[in-house]
Amino acid sequence: MMVIEDRLHGKSPMFVVERVRLRYLPLILIILFGLAQQALAFEQFAPEVAAPNIVAFDISGGQRYSLTVSEIEMLGLQQVVTTSPWEQGELTFQGVLFRDLLKLAGLDDAEAVLVRAVDNYTQTIPREDWQSGPLLLATRQDGIPLTRRTQGPTRIVYPLKDQPAYDTALRKPRWVWMLASIERVD
Repeated sequence: MMVIEDRLHGKSPMFVVERVRLRYLPLILIILFGLAQQALAFEQFAPEVAAPNIVAFDISGGQRYSLTVSEIEMLGLQQVVTTSPWEQGELTFQGVLFRDLLKLAGLDDAEAVLVRAVDNYTQTIPREDWQSGPLLLATRQDGIPLTRRTQGPTRIVYPLKDQPAYDTALRKPRWVWMLASIERVD
């Protein structure tokens, strides 16, 4: 005990620890603030990325099976720049043509399909919607995979800018996001 007190000039070890804490507190706060700023800047430029092999939704048309985002994207990505009835500004989405997905699933001859979201919201999309224009099943926005935060991993996007005929009160509710399943309706 005597050796410790001699080194500390008669001060208790707790006094020295408190003094060191106070001396370096501004430096510690500056470092923590700098790290927080870097984390925020990184999050802005590198948002959450969905794993490409996550299950996107189930398809049933006689047989029921699941598709992953990477399997869907193997059909070939298309890009749609459009406005949205639910979001402001011009948006850029990448994904596959809905008709190509339905062809892969053997549903391209259906009169309509029922699209169900994870919250059980449903919409029936008639064949004319996917045959008359480039209806998109989006998997990305601005090149970044859709996540739950961005209404993904998949969502239906109508190209309103290039196809003004799609911009109707009847079709606006068909912008279904966070898909859980697609089913044949005849």
